[in-house]
Amino acid sequence: GGDDVANDEISFVVRGESTTAKLQRSMLTNEVCPVLLALVADRADASMPQGDRDSQGRYILDGPSNPHAFFFLMECVRKGGEMTFTEMSDRLPDVFSRMEACRHVDYFMLPGANKALLTKLLLQSLVIESMGEAIDASRMGLCRSDMIMDKIHLEGVYLRRLHIENSHVQNVVIRRCHIAECEFALSVTACEVHISKSKLEGVNTSMFAAMITIEDGSDIQCCNIRVVEELHVRDSQLHKCTFQGCDEDRKDRQVVSATFTNAQIHGDIPLPFDKIVCERTYFHGGRLHMTIGGASITLSKSRIMSLPAIDSDTHVNLCLDDCQVLEQFRFDRMKLHFKNVRFSKPCEFVDVLFPERVCDVTFPRTCRFVQARFLAGLHACIASGCVFEGCNLGHGQDALSGCLLTHCSFRSCRFPFLEADSPVANLSYCDFVGCRIQGGGQFPHEESFIIKSYWLRKWNLAGATVSEAAELA
Repeated sequence: GGDDVANDEISFVVRGESTTAKLQRSMLTNEVCPVLLALVADRADASMPQGDRDSQGRYILDGPSNPHAFFFLMECVRKGGEMTFTEMSDRLPDVFSRMEACRHVDYFMLPGANKALLTKLLLQSLVIESMGEAIDASRMGLCRSDMIMDKIHLEGVYLRRLHIENSHVQNVVIRRCHIAECEFALSVTACEVHISKSKLEGVNTSMFAAMITIEDGSDIQCCNIRVVEELHVRDSQLHKCTFQGCDEDRKDRQVVSATFTNAQIHGDIPLPFDKIVCERTYFHGGRLHMTIGGASITLSKSRIMSLPAIDSDTHVNLCLDDCQVLEQFRFDRMKLHFKNVRFSKPCEFVDVLFPERVCDVTFPRTCRFVQARFLAGLHACIASGCVFEGCNLGHGQDALSGCLLTHCSFRSCRFPFLEADSPVANLSYCDFVGCRIQGGGQFPHEESFIIKSYWLRKWNLAGATVSEAAELA
């Protein structure tokens, strides 16, 4: 009699649906599906709660309504919770059946291994043709940790509150999505993350990701982005984003780079990168904080109408490559590299170093240079009517070759000694106050700046005036 009872078939039906499945009573155990076991258990006391049954004696369940998801969960129970990833994929043929199965895996209280496999199956291809209402991942019964996944592919979904930790993902792809309030924790690793045509709000991507690409009109708002090797942002916007964790667990001599192409960057942000390249990129905030000593930032092919103040504990390497500077800016405590740069308005250069020769640059009148050092000098530059204070104009024989520096004011500046074969330069009608000429080599020395000096014979000093600093008083 006991065996007959154990082998009794029990029918289940979803409320409001006609889908029915039968299970043998012996398949219902506390280990596999305690919910169904409690539902069909005999009650010694008739006053105790009983499982709902319809007119045909079938036990009524609250879901799932999707037939594929319903039969899949029943098959999990029938097999004692032993279901392979391939079997899951075959029994749940589309994203909607997989979402329904995930939503009800906790309701059936199936073993944790099933929950992890279901999560991996759903996230590897959560692709929907047309974006609908928000999907709250926190209510879907998804596994949060201890998973190894080939990929997470989200496309066409509005997803909220997804949380992943203590896991490894080979690739993360987010396309045509709206993602909000999600987190990939510090304990997650990923080889590559690719975000395109998507909007992210309040997403914390703190995972250990080697490469992150954001492109195709993506809008990233109030998010944290952690990358340990390369960040690429193309044709997209960043609003009030942070990059916390990029220098977390930084290895010796590790170089973390960021490339921004046709990007809009809003807000005052820290940039914990060794190398930054910006092409046609516009900064709308008031301040950039470079947190890595000796970091370099390159602005390329840009019309610079606004440039935030750049903070750093050391001199930042700033390279302007094929840029047009349209407004007045102050370049302060930097190592500057100019390649095909055009200035529309006078700028100020304070405590700057030019490690390479400055060539073919026209500095507008009234530009001001304070404590500027031109290590390799200037070539074919125009800087007429400018002010130089405490500057070093270079050491080589061709330090000012072919330059037009007329009507300038030089105060406490250093110029090189010139030999017979030095190229000519035009410094006519300039005012020299407290300046010196200097010589390098094995026996460095300097002399007073004198118009009739033999060492200045290759420069046109017509109309120039010279005085010592003391005479100025």
